[in-house]
Amino acid sequence: MSVAHPPLRAVLLLFGLSAACLHAQAAPTGAAVFARCTPCHQTTGVGIPGAFPPLAGSSWVTGPVDRPIAILLHGLQGPLTVSGASYNGMMLPYGTGVAMTDAELAAVLTYIRTNWGNRASPVTVADIARVRAKTKGRTKPFSEAELLALR
Repeated sequence: MSVAHPPLRAVLLLFGLSAACLHAQAAPTGAAVFARCTPCHQTTGVGIPGAFPPLAGSSWVTGPVDRPIAILLHGLQGPLTVSGASYNGMMLPYGTGVAMTDAELAAVLTYIRTNWGNRASPVTVADIARVRAKTKGRTKPFSEAELLALR
């Protein structure tokens, strides 16, 4: 937007703002996006024993960044071992039915990788775009074996 209108420009300058501020949107917070995950993984990231695996203390979360990105982009199906416990279910691609931006995916994964005692690197929008490009032809959820092959 061009701020050619002198009164509007004066008001913006009075408050130390620029026209760019009118279009700025707050970046999504990982905690806010994670609220969608809590029915299965709980607010504490401990999951539901026998049904939904924990995110807290999970090497699937804190290991190679491509793995959790791939899960969120394409889903996961079949047997999975997490912290010594076996799970056999399905996770739909994150955002199924609700469009998600790469910024939202990066925010939620960074939140998951840095909370509940997890100490892993943040996830960037560039990471999401790289894995999205690498897996763009994929039409089905990942299996545990396929995820282990990702680096």
